Amino acid sequence: MGRVFFVFFALLISFGPLAGAVAGEEFPGISQVPALAADISAQAVQAERQMEGLLDTAAFETQLDLSEGRIRQVLLRMEQYGDPATWSIDRLLEVRAVLQDERSRLERVLQTLAGRQAEGERLQRAWDGQRRFWREWEEQLVAGGITFPRETFAQVQETIGRVRQGIEESAAPLVVLQEELTRLLNQNLAQLTLVDSALRQLRGQLFERTGHPLISGEFFRQFTEGFLDETRRGVRDAVRIDTRNFYAQSWVILSQALVIFVTAGFILRYRRRVEGTEEWRFILSHPWATGIFVSMAALSPLYSIPPALWRLVLWILFAYSAAVLISGLVRNPLKRFTVFLLATILVVSLGLQLINLPTPLLRLFMASLALVGIPLSLALARINIARHEGRVGLFSLGLRAGALICLVSFLAQLAGYSTLAAHLIDASIKSVFVGIFAVMTVRLGQGGIDFFLEHPLALRRTFVTRFGAEVGQRLKTLLAVLVGAGAFYHFLAVWGIYDSFGQAWDHLTGVGLTLGQVHLTLAMVLLSLLVIYLAIQISWILRAILDTQVFPYSSMDRGISDAIKKLLHYFLVFLGFLFAMSLAGIEMRNFAVLAGAFGIGIGFGLQNIVNNFVSGLILLFERPVKVGDMIVVDEDWGTVRKIGLRSTIIETFDNSELIVPNSQLIAEKVTNWTLSTTRARVVLSVGVAYGSDVELVLDILKEVGDRHPQVLADPGPSAIFVGFGDSSLDFELRGYIADVTKRLSVRSDLGREVDRRFREAGVEIPFPQRDLHLRSVDGEILRRARPQEVEEPQSQASRPPN
Repeated sequence: MGRVFFVFFALLISFGPLAGAVAGEEFPGISQVPALAADISAQAVQAERQMEGLLDTAAFETQLDLSEGRIRQVLLRMEQYGDPATWSIDRLLEVRAVLQDERSRLERVLQTLAGRQAEGERLQRAWDGQRRFWREWEEQLVAGGITFPRETFAQVQETIGRVRQGIEESAAPLVVLQEELTRLLNQNLAQLTLVDSALRQLRGQLFERTGHPLISGEFFRQFTEGFLDETRRGVRDAVRIDTRNFYAQSWVILSQALVIFVTAGFILRYRRRVEGTEEWRFILSHPWATGIFVSMAALSPLYSIPPALWRLVLWILFAYSAAVLISGLVRNPLKRFTVFLLATILVVSLGLQLINLPTPLLRLFMASLALVGIPLSLALARINIARHEGRVGLFSLGLRAGALICLVSFLAQLAGYSTLAAHLIDASIKSVFVGIFAVMTVRLGQGGIDFFLEHPLALRRTFVTRFGAEVGQRLKTLLAVLVGAGAFYHFLAVWGIYDSFGQAWDHLTGVGLTLGQVHLTLAMVLLSLLVIYLAIQISWILRAILDTQVFPYSSMDRGISDAIKKLLHYFLVFLGFLFAMSLAGIEMRNFAVLAGAFGIGIGFGLQNIVNNFVSGLILLFERPVKVGDMIVVDEDWGTVRKIGLRSTIIETFDNSELIVPNSQLIAEKVTNWTLSTTRARVVLSVGVAYGSDVELVLDILKEVGDRHPQVLADPGPSAIFVGFGDSSLDFELRGYIADVTKRLSVRSDLGREVDRRFREAGVEIPFPQRDLHLRSVDGEILRRARPQEVEEPQSQASRPPN
């Protein structure tokens, strides 16, 4: 496409002025003929080079030969398999995948070829314009009776004709190639249609009777002498190998062998370094099985059409290497036995399908397998329950479910529902392996995360030591969700709900609904949620990196750093929200209606929420209160720990958390002890008895303030005589300290020292004194209070005079 654009741009520059002259019927002067003729010659040389590129069809021919050979092999295999209506679902899906892959290749080659043809057509039109321009220019000169160099015009026309003829000749091979590719594509499409039809028919027969009941005479009459010959022919066709095709794909075999040895060697050499990673123990104990499994899983899809025997070998290596690795995950010998048994059943079933075993024999095998599986599954479940002291675990439930599936499969075979019976056994075994592979993937991924975060190089980073555990947990959760979603789609494909993982993904994610002019699909919603989730996680990671790698090495105030982190979080989340909305197909203009509705909501009931949110932004920008400040709100002392969207969290000295709306910190009076400095004044009030030496008291207070190590010398402490109290002479000791958090302890120290010095100097700290004056009192009260004074006058009055 880049070359096509370059050619088009060059032709546009070269022929643009001439085309404009033709359109406006204005031609250059005679003096420009030599220069324009020279340009035509240069352009002709360039066009001939371009035609050489157009005629270079070696790559197309190679692709054509390869595609034709692959299609021929597919047709040969389909002929060996017989009628597609008799194939299994796995074989139909396998052949269809090969045909679809080949169809994609042919369409890509055909598209590239069409682009080259379009390039030749554009070149043809450009030179047609040149020929028309020079012919009309010549006709105009002849009609005007102007003398002009006819030989130059003739040479130009000859050059143009030669180029046009070359372009026409270069188009012929491309047309032939296009016809051949179209023929192969139609042939591929015909076979693909046949396979799709058989697949749809087989899907429709899943719950239909597709054979005779096993206990009927019609079933046993199918056994003829030709069965043995048919089986031999199937075995012979399966072991037959097309050596030319096999050698052509030998690079895949060599690559797989190389991966096996490299993987196993790497594990054997470096497994001591990761022996502490529990999640990797099952691969460290089986390096060769790990190499085989990785090689089979990663490189087997590179085979175009492997021979049947080699495909069976690949399945054997893949199944048993997986079984060995799975056995390293579990300690229960019953589970290990079950895994190897399932792997054996899977391999045998695939082998019987590859040799195209006659249907009656295959049905007998599947029925026997189901019949044996019923008591075997129940026996294993009973033994496992006994080993665990009667506790029924997930493994025991799975065995019982397997027995039930075998029973249903056997009954289906007896009744003639052979397709359903085979599908139950096959899908159940594959489901077990899909689940086990999912567990293996999660274990490997979690082990890799732990290994990376616990590596000595990673532990040197403050970010890893402080947030490594949380980062690891988040990554493990995300990995489990992704693997679980992939396993779910594979389960849908295994049970035949969809033909493949890709089809299940396309169908389910394409489900949606239309809201007005916006069509939302599940894929859009999931992708939007993923974008928002990633925006939140990226925000958290960046803020954690700033906390550990940037802010500690700068002299930035903590309040500024918190404001930067908050603003960064708001920006990234808002950016992720906008991006998510654009992915969902929601245009920004649609938010006008949402903004109007939001405004109405604010007017009716969201005033406080919006007020607190705006107040929080003001706190971040103006920073009258910032994280770490010691403040007093409603006589509650505390330290600001977090400034959120709606409220601020303050930790009091009692370790309780006070949640204060942001608007209260903006609208009401707040005492901030650490807004501009942590320095604070400590005031100690003390009273002494009347009659004490005032100068001595002032000297003692001043000396106590000077000697305390926490009291600043500049400004120094001061002792002040405040005034005359009701019971004492009042004094104050005032001093400044550097850290307001030590205010109470310093005040306590000063009080204890003042008390000690006053005792030594004999300075009295008086108790409160009050004088009580009685203006009128009841006589009875006076009599009882002073009985002697009342009785004495009475006795004197009763005594006889001398």
